[in-house]
Amino acid sequence: MKKIGLIIGAIVVLVSCKKEYDTPPLTPIPETPAITIDSLRDWQNSIGGLISIDQELSVHGIITMDETDGNIYKNVYLQDATGAINVRILSGGGLYQGDSVRVYLKGTVLNKYNGILQLDSVDVDNNVVKLDSDVDFAPLVTTIDQITPAIESQLVKLENVQFVAYEIGNTYADKDGLQSVNILLEDCSGNTIIVRTSGYASFADELIASGNGSLTAIASHFNGTELQLYIRAFDEINMTGARCPGIVFTKTFDDDLLLSGGWQEIKVTGTTAWETSSAGGAATPYAAISNWNGSVNVLTENWLISPSIDLTPYGAPTLSFDNAKNYSGPGFRSFDLDKLC
Repeated sequence: MKKIGLIIGAIVVLVSCKKEYDTPPLTPIPETPAITIDSLRDWQNSIGGLISIDQELSVHGIITMDETDGNIYKNVYLQDATGAINVRILSGGGLYQGDSVRVYLKGTVLNKYNGILQLDSVDVDNNVVKLDSDVDFAPLVTTIDQITPAIESQLVKLENVQFVAYEIGNTYADKDGLQSVNILLEDCSGNTIIVRTSGYASFADELIASGNGSLTAIASHFNGTELQLYIRAFDEINMTGARCPGIVFTKTFDDDLLLSGGWQEIKVTGTTAWETSSAGGAATPYAAISNWNGSVNVLTENWLISPSIDLTPYGAPTLSFDNAKNYSGPGFRSFDLDKLC
């Protein structure tokens, strides 16, 4: 009994000596005058380059896309009544779709990346005040031909659209290789836009929707030229309706391979060859040929020929292509497909 009493006494002494440490006080995020997202855009356009913000200002908005589905990382999209902006955060997490927030701008950076306005170096703990959560934000219902760089980073909804036929059976991205993939979305009038999906997206290995319907996404672009969309959630791909006639075949050279997909090169005159190129600041590779050898023009006839395509099921197929040329003389020309038969 004496031994037990000593043990209990020791425990009492140890507990009674426990020290309580003070918790460091949290630094409150200052209340500051608010500006709008279009004001940020005007500010960047007027000054240009990288702007380190040292003013006591804030911007309010709703988070319209977060990192949850893996299609973006250390990024969210913020939108108010005047526009939208891509927000790059220092560490992932903490901001979610539907959060109403105030972003304290001092210490952040305003710049452009590939032509997209960004608010960079945002610390969620020290720059963001969450005002509300689960706030509904209605997307802009629009059409493919109405999407322009003017609505970059905004939440949009497209109706009566479908992925082009030759994409059916593929997946949205390369899940195994963790590679982003561009796939083509079309409407029933022949307008198209790229849908870009990260290999890290939770739905990267899902089969591309085979029907016609609606898609909700973030509108974006590459340096003001290549328009594209980012899917924010797999359940916002609603394409189960009957398809309309659409694009049967296309060749984009995005893989930087001249003859992939069954294409052929036939040299009739000369040895000048076709090649892929991104010269001129193109967002994606294209096919190019030149008969200028550095000193003179070399007589050249060289054909780049697609694989055969069965157009029997299509009543009035059309051919379209983009092309550019240097120097004088005629460029490529379009023609009536019926005259080829």
